[in-house]
Amino acid sequence: MMEELEQLMEEAVSLAGIYSEEWTNRNPSDPGMTILENLSALHLLQREAAVQVTEAARVGLLKLAGFMPQEPDNARLVVELAQEGPFSFPQHQKFYVDNVCFETEAGVRNMQGRLLGVYVKGRDGFREIKELKDGVPLNARPFGSHPSAGDAVYFLFDELPCGRKAGVRLYAEGMGSGTRNPFSEEEPVDFARMQWSCLTTRGHEDIVCQDGTHGFLQSGEIVLWINSDRLVKEQVGARKGYLLCCRIVEAAYDRAPEIAAVHGPLFSLIQRDTQSFSMNFGGREDIRIWPVFPEETFLFVYVREQGREDYIRYAEHAGPGSEEVQGRYYEKREMEDGRLQICFLDGQRRYLPAEEDNAVVVICCNREMMLHREMGVLGGWENQRLDLPPGGCTDAKVLRIGVRRPGDERGAGCTFFRPGTDKRDGVYYTYEDGSGQICIHDAGPYTGCHIFLSDYALSVWDAGNIRSGNVLASAGGNAGVRVRNPVRGMEGRARESAKDIRKRFLQDMMQPVSAVTEKDYKELVMQTPGLCIHKVTAYYEEKRNEICVAVMPGTEGPFPRLPLLYRRQIERYLDKRKILTAKVSVKDPTYIRVDVYVTVSVRDRETWDIQKVRQEIEWELDDRRNTREIGQSISFDSLSGRIRACPGTGHILELKAIPAGVPGRFIRPGTDIPIPPDAACYPGDIVIREE
Repeated sequence: MMEELEQLMEEAVSLAGIYSEEWTNRNPSDPGMTILENLSALHLLQREAAVQVTEAARVGLLKLAGFMPQEPDNARLVVELAQEGPFSFPQHQKFYVDNVCFETEAGVRNMQGRLLGVYVKGRDGFREIKELKDGVPLNARPFGSHPSAGDAVYFLFDELPCGRKAGVRLYAEGMGSGTRNPFSEEEPVDFARMQWSCLTTRGHEDIVCQDGTHGFLQSGEIVLWINSDRLVKEQVGARKGYLLCCRIVEAAYDRAPEIAAVHGPLFSLIQRDTQSFSMNFGGREDIRIWPVFPEETFLFVYVREQGREDYIRYAEHAGPGSEEVQGRYYEKREMEDGRLQICFLDGQRRYLPAEEDNAVVVICCNREMMLHREMGVLGGWENQRLDLPPGGCTDAKVLRIGVRRPGDERGAGCTFFRPGTDKRDGVYYTYEDGSGQICIHDAGPYTGCHIFLSDYALSVWDAGNIRSGNVLASAGGNAGVRVRNPVRGMEGRARESAKDIRKRFLQDMMQPVSAVTEKDYKELVMQTPGLCIHKVTAYYEEKRNEICVAVMPGTEGPFPRLPLLYRRQIERYLDKRKILTAKVSVKDPTYIRVDVYVTVSVRDRETWDIQKVRQEIEWELDDRRNTREIGQSISFDSLSGRIRACPGTGHILELKAIPAGVPGRFIRPGTDIPIPPDAACYPGDIVIREE
């Protein structure tokens, strides 16, 4: 500590003469040296205290600023069959790629089919869009270069998932403009309205659609809800299949949509390895369960009887004469399709489920969970911690515990609780990610009760972010079925550390949330959701007492101008963020022509290329393509430097750049050329003389 203080004092004394000419006496007896020594010691103490701040304290400070740790999230995939179908998969059906487990979040029925081709219809019939065939790395504009109402594209499938209101999931890889901002649900913008339809036994019927591509402007999922029982196949060339039509009803596209590929039918998987799960059934419901674990499946059946609020565990009866059994028993029967059926056996009908929803809870677990499902006894003290099974990171989103009253397990009442459920007469507990334990904050009236795991799953979070093109194989029920993920899935993430939260906090501090300065207006317009914004400038117009925002959209055309949809979207976006009294005007840039006259001495005739010089001048002056800002002066040094860099060029004897509408008195040889604050230049006449 003393050595650090001496070093800090030496550094401070060496700088004292730079900052103060009057302080010449720097002996230890001088009062200034005493003050400097005290300040140096205080600095060291503060630095040491800052190092000792714990991670929990840093997270707490960030919480005060409104930055909570983001919860971990599972990786997700959309996959297609890699072999001939149909196949049905239950909830929690497991698929593996290497040692990473993915599973279905919901049941998938009769998955089958593949996309045969994508077509447009002309006077001569259907024409296939060859660019969308597998292996052709070209992009297609299915609605042409100028989409309008009535244009349509057709998707032909050999088969489709069966069932009433079957959800047919497609994925379109869009080749949207690199300058388009991500779409936002809070700031919606619609460039087109689509209507999907298909041929059925009743004629052409419209299809309910959920479009995540915003009219094929970005990559995303399209879910079609089809009654496939009534579909009729159509002949398209040499192929026959189900033809789904996507037709534009209204269009106001800024750029024609481009598609790189279309995949489907698909179904979704989540990166999760469920070890134990529960299923709820009604009292009169036929209970049938798919065994999903690769190894043996163990069942625990809990029943809520008439007049009771809790559940009682029923035992399995495996002996003969089940019709004569009395008491709380059930029989497990294996069906022909591989499912397990649960039947209750009380012949006198005294012990049966209540005739209401969720009267039966069936817990299915694997062998590993059989060894770890019992967790201990609720002691009743505050913040009691209980260990969860070893083996990986717990997915707290599916975690659920059961609480059993003391006494005989078969006759004791059971109740089930999710974490964070702070309700009266319940068990309030949370999952602690760092320790891998659950913390019982309040046992309520269940002190002394036994606690066991009902629902439990593991996840590897961001380690499940796999690339596209992987083949996954199923395990457990339907073992050996292969599926493939044609596109990269939604990335998972682990729980944020204090360092990650701080990084997000600093990034947020750099983002403007309200428009005050001209720079704020520029940055906010550049990030308007859903729009292609190429360049923006903002300046104060003193005569009108308003802020003018000139916007060059990233639309197609020789001189991009703001469509009405753009103007309204930008104005709405700024209205929520500007100062109430501020007047804002959104306008197109003023495109001004710039003529150039240059005289060059040619140093080497063999390498001299006048076309190269012309191209360099055009690039420097064309604000529609270069990186110069709207309203930024034309740099004489940059323009002359481009000319001199061309092969064979000697000296520049004369160079004049004359913007249209700029008075001649503002143009001086050898200096930058000013242009209006809302101006964007483009090249006009370029006259090159050689000497």
